Amino acid sequence: MENSVASVIAYRIKAYHFADKLKLKDVREWLGRPTREFSNFEMVIEYGADSFAFFYGYGSVVFFNVPEELQTKELETLKPFRAVPEGLTPPSDPMSDTFSLEVQPGGTEADHRVFFDRLVVQELSFEKIKIACMLVGESSALEYYEILVDGHLDRATVVPKKLERDGRFLRNSQDLLQFIGLCMNTKQEIIANLYIVDSPEETWESPVLDKLFRELNTMLEIDTRYRALEYKIRVVQESVEIIVDLAKNRQSTRLELAIIFLIAFEIVLSLVRAH
Repeated sequence: MENSVASVIAYRIKAYHFADKLKLKDVREWLGRPTREFSNFEMVIEYGADSFAFFYGYGSVVFFNVPEELQTKELETLKPFRAVPEGLTPPSDPMSDTFSLEVQPGGTEADHRVFFDRLVVQELSFEKIKIACMLVGESSALEYYEILVDGHLDRATVVPKKLERDGRFLRNSQDLLQFIGLCMNTKQEIIANLYIVDSPEETWESPVLDKLFRELNTMLEIDTRYRALEYKIRVVQESVEIIVDLAKNRQSTRLELAIIFLIAFEIVLSLVRAH
């Protein structure tokens, strides 16, 4: 917690995209700490007054007002859970993002302001902390998948560039199959992990919290980035489909040539026998 102005209290939010998926039940048993809230999607650990860690099933861990030493210790403890599906490799260090939640007393509960790097509220509540941490955690996960999909887009241009330059296909089918499997795996991971994220229950019956959620969602460009990610995935998928069609045509051409060769061989052999 930081005191920037006498009447302003700033709390630090630090989000890490730690793994492609976290089995929260296993994480809870591994850490051995009591939880304030628990579900298959989200787990909350309370360290003290206004100090929390939020663990999300899609792989993000978000600390609210938690000392750096404790953050490092918790992430070190969680290292066994960094295993990812075959073909998807997390960065050597978890991707991180920093945000602030500032409390500026003096207005009403509905008076809040959202900026690109901070949320300013009139009074602090667990519900507001939860909303802010959820969206910052989702933002860090999106950043990870954006980088991952951009890498797939770069690889997807290799085949058309090679065809344009050399008029040749990939050197072997194993490269093609591995790339197709990687793209399919990434798409499945994104759909399974991130596309199920929805507004928290706290916003359903509170216009103030719903407004806060929507404004922070907009400022972090969550929906816009989802659509961009979805578009990039569709482009990669279309590229993969073209590559598959080329591979099929290539294989079909080989089979046709083999059949023509066998027929021609039979004709020549028949002519030889006739003479």
